Amino acid sequence: MRTTESLDEILRYHQETKHRLDAYARGPGRLDWTNEPNPFRCYQGSPLIRLDRAGLEEEYKAPTAPLSLHSISQLFYQSLALSAWKRSGASTWSLRVNPSSGDLHPTESYLISGPVKELCNKPSIFHYTPQEHALELRARLPPGLWESMDLPEGSLLLVLSSIYWRESWKYGERAFRYCALDAGHASAAISIAAACLGWQGYIQDDLGTGDLARLIGVAGERGEEAEQPDCLMAIYTDGKMHDFAVSGDTLSGLDLSLLGKPNALSPGHVSWPIIDVAYMASTKPQTEGYGQYGQRQKNAGISPELCHVIRSRRSAQAMDGMTYMETEAFRSILRLALPGRLPFNTLPWKPLVNLVLFIHRIRGLKKGLYLFLRDDEAESRERLKEAVSSRFSWSRPEGWDKEAKDLELYLLEEGDARGAARGTSCDQDIVSEGCLCLTMLAEFEKPLRDLGPWFYPRLHWECGMIGQAMYLGAEVLGLRGCGIGCFLDDEVHRLLGLEGFQYQDLYHFTVGKALEDKRITTIPAYT
Repeated sequence: MRTTESLDEILRYHQETKHRLDAYARGPGRLDWTNEPNPFRCYQGSPLIRLDRAGLEEEYKAPTAPLSLHSISQLFYQSLALSAWKRSGASTWSLRVNPSSGDLHPTESYLISGPVKELCNKPSIFHYTPQEHALELRARLPPGLWESMDLPEGSLLLVLSSIYWRESWKYGERAFRYCALDAGHASAAISIAAACLGWQGYIQDDLGTGDLARLIGVAGERGEEAEQPDCLMAIYTDGKMHDFAVSGDTLSGLDLSLLGKPNALSPGHVSWPIIDVAYMASTKPQTEGYGQYGQRQKNAGISPELCHVIRSRRSAQAMDGMTYMETEAFRSILRLALPGRLPFNTLPWKPLVNLVLFIHRIRGLKKGLYLFLRDDEAESRERLKEAVSSRFSWSRPEGWDKEAKDLELYLLEEGDARGAARGTSCDQDIVSEGCLCLTMLAEFEKPLRDLGPWFYPRLHWECGMIGQAMYLGAEVLGLRGCGIGCFLDDEVHRLLGLEGFQYQDLYHFTVGKALEDKRITTIPAYT
């Protein structure tokens, strides 16, 4: 009965936090600068281990890097560290390698490691602090716990968590969605950085939310600044895929002796109770596999070009409205979104998100509304084809079958799609001035009913991962991307002829030639 109630609560949360033509989702209305959250969590009194500030831009090598304090430093430097500071007038703000809606960064990360020279001589738990690019020792694991996980030698565990207040301060009730998208961006950034070291990341998703909370020492936290666990990633430094199992029973009585106290982020807060309801409804029990949705992923190689642009990734603020993308460049962008490739080979479930594209300026392609099927199973294609409007043509672009058989791209409707892109993305010019805008359309209600309401944030993780792949693909091409969190969900559904919760629009993204704001100065991330 509780699962049914939780699903109803998730569907209600999702519906009530949609932006609409007549009103946006409930939010603060104005920015309360007095209570602006500190973007950096730290644990005061914890021993601090400073990391090397070294990236991989000039030293990418195909062989696997040996596990050491230096390679752990590189993993964080290439995924979750600061990438730059920006200054405009009297204001300064930091950017990170992993993007975040509104640059608010609700995602925190924890490293769990066995003995590593110069880091720890016993299995330990650390909090990563990007402001210092350092690890804070939080606790030693109880004797025998690390060994009981039966991990391959040299393995690492990373746990991501979210502080919802950091997002809700600006975005109100919609913040729960954005935190899940950010967790997807962060997990993709970690898996790509790991691949640049020749390592393999994988989301191990059998443990429950409570198990993860106990593992990183945040169980029982209350209040607006509480951290809530997202996901556990295993990093295999031998570069291979592995399975490991740790029972929730092993962690049920875990009582860590924690070091340090979390800093306060704001002097005051505004409560958004519906976020707490959504979180409780989507807490995950311990499970075993994904059943019909499961997919055993394989190792995937990585292009050195991606490793070289990780730290230079930036979000575009405006597009020039003139630049054309070449057809082959567009195909390379789509291929980065294919399942089975990085970062999607880190997911234990099959793809559930397809892309609806508003094509504006791509040489060799007609302007119009397109659909790119990441899930290319015939049954899934027919189910989606039946759900959308019957007016769509579903035609393959000219020459596509010869040049790009691996890409399931269909023209739905020809014409100038700039107005539709802008109108469904809160009238933001950036989505019509780029080369393309895409919306991420998830198969929604069925997996939530089959697996449980805890899968709701995971659909957003998958979207965040797609966004991260788009960001890096754009950088390689000399272009820029921008994630769009403000969009009119049901207007997209009306455009496509969709009804009900069978499919839902969860995230927008645009790619094009960015305009640089000369008033903003870039400052090195660390001095």
